[in-house]
Amino acid sequence: MRSWIVLLCLASLTVSAETYRWVDENGVVNYSDRPHPGAERVDLHGLPTTRFAQPGQPRRTRDTGKQEAGQAYDSVTIQRPQPEETLWNLEGLLDVQIAVQPEIAPGHRLRLYLDGQPVSGVPDRATSFTIDRVYRGEHTLRAAVEDSGGRRLIESPTVRFFVQQTSVQSPNNPNIPGRPTPTPLPRPRPRG
Repeated sequence: MRSWIVLLCLASLTVSAETYRWVDENGVVNYSDRPHPGAERVDLHGLPTTRFAQPGQPRRTRDTGKQEAGQAYDSVTIQRPQPEETLWNLEGLLDVQIAVQPEIAPGHRLRLYLDGQPVSGVPDRATSFTIDRVYRGEHTLRAAVEDSGGRRLIESPTVRFFVQQTSVQSPNNPNIPGRPTPTPLPRPRPRG
């Protein structure tokens, strides 16, 4: 019995799942572990990894080789919204999640830029929050960590995403008061 468990564990280590990405006819980005017509294979082996320092161990900066206690950042990434993601019916409210490695140091602040313009009202060290007035269309989002003097320490790649809104004129919009729900048309019957 124990040998079967060992064999299963070893077999699971050798299996590498493939991931496929495609955009459907509505502009929605989809991911799956099964091939789909028109899908591209996504290489998950190139994803960034995180290095952790031992507690109390000073960090080493990349460019100078000098040691600093918590002043260097390895990465800043926007986790939500995803690149090329299409979001539906937000009602102007966009949930944002940022990953900063290591966490934001005291005295530093996170700055967010929507469509190239700074977003006001974002808490200095928060990494998960909601911003308002994000309406239909194509948008870009970028995050940066700044020190107390306003000097940019690190910046995320720009993420492009799309917001779609159901039209109030759509006959299929169930939210229009007094408008009956459309009845589906009958399907033709096969002859014979």
